[in-house]
Amino acid sequence: MNITKASELMALHRAIVEAKFKESHIDSAIPYSGVIADLSSRILADIVHTLQENGEHDEAIGWSSLIKLNEDWHGYECIKNWIRETRSWIDMDEEDKSQFIKVLCSPYQASKHQLNNLIKFGDTNCKV
Repeated sequence: MNITKASELMALHRAIVEAKFKESHIDSAIPYSGVIADLSSRILADIVHTLQENGEHDEAIGWSSLIKLNEDWHGYECIKNWIRETRSWIDMDEEDKSQFIKVLCSPYQASKHQLNNLIKFGDTNCKV
């Protein structure tokens, strides 16, 4: 399948983000899925690329700004809850924790500072 319309990509992005960052899940694997994380990141990048190709540069800039993880957004608390609930956290090394957090945050990208703060949060708050 090749989706090339920005509106279709935006609808798919919205559906994935709403499914991934809702308060409770019937399928708890959704927020932890590397496949969904990769797909959602690629969709967001494709939205920006498609808008640029269509000459909609202001829209592309707006969507590009969404890539950065916003700590004031409700999904940030979801990410912290998922970290808190991760039983295998104590068995992870720093690189595994970093990669795990990137999956949880996707399609949004945590800054190095946010990544470090989320690792510290996990180290302090994870249920054993």
